[in-house]
Amino acid sequence: MVMTVKNFLELPITKDFKVETGHHDLERTMKNVEILDFEFMQEFNNLRDQMFTENSLVLTSLLFAKDDANLLFEMVSKLAELKVSALAYKPVIYEQLPEEVLQLAEKHRLPILKFGGDEFFEDIIFQAMDYRNKSSQTDFLESSITQLIENEMTEEQLQNIIRQMSKPFEKYMYAVCIQSDEKLEENLFHFEPFLRTGLLSYYKDKLIIVMTNNDVNYPFHEKMHSLLQLFNWDLSKIHLGGSSICETADELAEALKEAYYSSIFAKVYSEVACLYADLQSEQLLIQLVRQDRAFAEKFIEQSITSLETTEHLLETAISFILYEGNIKEMANDQFCHPNTVRYRLGKIKQIIAPNATDFKFYSSLSQVILLYLLLQHHPL
Repeated sequence: MVMTVKNFLELPITKDFKVETGHHDLERTMKNVEILDFEFMQEFNNLRDQMFTENSLVLTSLLFAKDDANLLFEMVSKLAELKVSALAYKPVIYEQLPEEVLQLAEKHRLPILKFGGDEFFEDIIFQAMDYRNKSSQTDFLESSITQLIENEMTEEQLQNIIRQMSKPFEKYMYAVCIQSDEKLEENLFHFEPFLRTGLLSYYKDKLIIVMTNNDVNYPFHEKMHSLLQLFNWDLSKIHLGGSSICETADELAEALKEAYYSSIFAKVYSEVACLYADLQSEQLLIQLVRQDRAFAEKFIEQSITSLETTEHLLETAISFILYEGNIKEMANDQFCHPNTVRYRLGKIKQIIAPNATDFKFYSSLSQVILLYLLLQHHPL
């Protein structure tokens, strides 16, 4: 997770900072924090290019411009040229920057931040660098989670990744994978104190939470529910997948996969939560995709192509499975008359299983559609 100016403004010490310019440029990357003292006085002309680096956030008291406000214009132009991410000033020399200076900064798309009070430079730098270091750890953690979910691990590979994570895992674990109809943008550092032995991480656009305990009878589900309440989400837009209770040392990768695939079916079924243990035939489809995705894709291509060539047949087939054959609900979903739904189902049966009984037709179509939806929600 790369640190941005927006992240900087979320630090405890910067909570009272005011954004004066560059409101639309706060997603700029911020790699370090530097201090501007006298660099814009005449005698430092030749050194400015060496004193500030690209993607840095610059702190200043503006003491150098105490007797010459024109130096403020030069400062803004030069910092923008050096591609500095933002400038934050302490209002001791200038309580408010001249409007013309702010306009110039806006023109150069340079965010200018105003200190909220008497914050010390050293404390700001410490908190910013601490956040950056944690962000580097977060990037590594996300990379590790990606490997564990997307690859089949040997025992040696799994143990190596667990060691590198350096997390205080206990013997048993429970994992959840959460995806949302809206973008998840939680600052996970705020929630780490509530998770004593486990981890919080993003996996692509999803959130992964792992909770561990030495007691196999620990109330994982209840504790996870309490933790999730801290996020204050709109549950109608959340799809959560939960793993089995597993042994951390041997089954971390498997539990993460279970949570991930369960979240896919929670989304497919438009449910808030779906536990891997509650999936039945879906588990067979998951294993098929994990073991031989190429075969699964070829099978779906052969089965679905004929439905895609006729308008509305594929969407009707999907609706048929998701609404468990309820014609009335399907008609509402498809915005058509129930007889139209029946006609389309007849066409689908002629294509998929013309000689099968209704039971076999539903069974065959169910497997095809669920496999199709699984592949759609699980891109490579």
